[in-house]
Amino acid sequence: MASLATIPLEKLPVISVDLETTGLRPKQDRIVQIGANDPWDEALHLDQLVNPGVPIPSSSTAIHHIDDARVAGAETLPLILPQLKSIIGQKVIIGFNIGFDLAVLNHEAERHGLEWDWSAALCLRQLGTIALGAETMLVMGDLDALAGHYGISVQDRHTALGDALITGRIYRAMLPDLKKRGIITLADALRALSALDDVRMAAVRAGWVDIAASLGQPMLNKAIERIDPYPYRHRIGEIMLKPPIIMPPDATISEAAVQMQKDKIDCVFIGGSAGEVIGIVSERDLVHTMALSLKEVPHARTIPLEKVMSSPVITVNERDFMHVALGRMSRLDIRHLGVVDETGRFVGWISTRELIRQRSTAAMVIGDQLGSATSGHDMANALNALPMLANSLLSDGVSCHDIAAVISGQYRSALSRAAALAEDHLREEGRSPPRPYAVLVLGSAGRGESLLAADQDHAIIYGDDSEAMENQNPQAVEDYFLSLGGLIADHLDEAGIPYCKGKVMSSEPKWCRSRSGWRHAISSWVKHGRPDDLLSVDIFFDCEAVYGDLAIAQDLFHAMRGKAIRRPDFLKQLAGNIGNHHAGKTFFGGIKTEDGRFNIKQYLLLPLIETLRVLAISRGIGARSSSGRAAALHQTGTVPSEVPQLAEDIHFCLKLVLRQQIADIASGLAPSTKIQLDVMNNTEKQVLKSIRGRVGLLQDILQDCLF
Repeated sequence: MASLATIPLEKLPVISVDLETTGLRPKQDRIVQIGANDPWDEALHLDQLVNPGVPIPSSSTAIHHIDDARVAGAETLPLILPQLKSIIGQKVIIGFNIGFDLAVLNHEAERHGLEWDWSAALCLRQLGTIALGAETMLVMGDLDALAGHYGISVQDRHTALGDALITGRIYRAMLPDLKKRGIITLADALRALSALDDVRMAAVRAGWVDIAASLGQPMLNKAIERIDPYPYRHRIGEIMLKPPIIMPPDATISEAAVQMQKDKIDCVFIGGSAGEVIGIVSERDLVHTMALSLKEVPHARTIPLEKVMSSPVITVNERDFMHVALGRMSRLDIRHLGVVDETGRFVGWISTRELIRQRSTAAMVIGDQLGSATSGHDMANALNALPMLANSLLSDGVSCHDIAAVISGQYRSALSRAAALAEDHLREEGRSPPRPYAVLVLGSAGRGESLLAADQDHAIIYGDDSEAMENQNPQAVEDYFLSLGGLIADHLDEAGIPYCKGKVMSSEPKWCRSRSGWRHAISSWVKHGRPDDLLSVDIFFDCEAVYGDLAIAQDLFHAMRGKAIRRPDFLKQLAGNIGNHHAGKTFFGGIKTEDGRFNIKQYLLLPLIETLRVLAISRGIGARSSSGRAAALHQTGTVPSEVPQLAEDIHFCLKLVLRQQIADIASGLAPSTKIQLDVMNNTEKQVLKSIRGRVGLLQDILQDCLF
């Protein structure tokens, strides 16, 4: 919330939220409809009926026209709340008497054992009191009168989305009046709201949330510094310019200048198509070309672009976070980057001008520091900033799911750089890669769910014999890649990512194989299903290629999924293995602790993650992240409605782990996956208890889906 405080209200990211309920008692009554929309983009909205699980009183139906029959086929709140959280994101919530809606949501989330939090909110009625005066608002009284005052059409009144739309439009219309009162930024509005003592006390007496007293989230561990989190929250695809203008190589300088002026852009790309871009020409290139004598200028206008273009074009992926572009442009001293999709096709571009417009800062760019590291020591210097980055993101209200994705991205970058350094080392010894190969990251980093207690989980796959390689000694080939894997492991250990105690590293023959060797190993794992085989599958099914010939790895992924799907008996063995976790319950149903801490990874995270993995394998789903698997499973319509909630439970557990790890690092302790229960508030304890209950039911879900 701190990063939003100085933003002018007309640029503030907000979301208008409204509920229809079974009554007006926040603690007892239930939600029957949720509506939300973005006042700046009304196409972005949520409109959902909710099955409250209790009869709807006729007195409430008379107002919102929602009865038991209308909600009979609707989903329950646990399935809809994640959608509301998604559309809210990091936006400020606005609503008419929003304190009531937030109080209802708080009690409903507690009732269902769900995580629910928000960073900031603004009450439209309270803003109206500031903008128009207490007496005027007292006379107006309700949303209809306020809409009439600002000339806002009232449609679909007493429907959640209808009221949310009206609220958002009034908010926009009210901004000039607020400005006249000196209310320019979010911070100004919050200060003004906090002074409305009578209004706030009336809300508290009614059991509503006092939004002025509930703002922001506590600062975490001030012993760890903060850095600007913005570049780590936004992906290139969100801010890139598109589509890229691609001109043929024989087009002239004059034609490029006309195109740039017409489209108001500062660069064009050179090539035959989006998949065949060979260079870039910028405004600066045009200026340099025209810096000729007056006699030569007419000739310069006809120079082909291929003669002046910069080549090759430096690119970033549209899925990369903004910090990758910042670091790459700074390190290479360039002003433009091409943006490509997963297939390598150009889909846009990014410029320093656009980054400055978005919010270019002097943020630390860990990922690109890793990309230019020349040793494990250099990588360690970059990775040492991860706790600071994680703390900044968490304090700024970024979801733990997104933070884990950023951290995982840094670990993948470290592995990729370690592989490049290892390959260079062997080249210096006169040993080049004898076959195409790929380096794979396994486990949590492959899922995008790594936190701050990382160890090494990686593998190598290399090509099989071919006619061009028939004279190669197979043992020499194996020795090369084992040596490569050993150097990768050494570089990562020097970087502060310790050797894997279970030896899941490409320095080990089990995790360094040819393509046919991997196919044989996977077939054996699936066929025999021994305990070690089940563990290997668990690790390997979360893999992602980070370096080398990615096509080799992709071929293996497809083969691996196909083999598992065809062996339902193996899937049942995987499912049976999940039941050994027992949700961390003692014999008498209490929480099992070790030295006062609860091993949340062993007892909750692993069974949740493994359940989604097994279900995803059984349905042929290729997504690797737990949230991606849960969403894809839900779309199949073949799994129980509780499955999407499992991903939400994982996110909550990750947040508790990350918070504990940040605190431990700040105290000089090694990070782990064990959490202190006594630092949790009552709501968190209630959610944790509910998750333990859901983990206890995982075998029932698996039984329904696989047996």
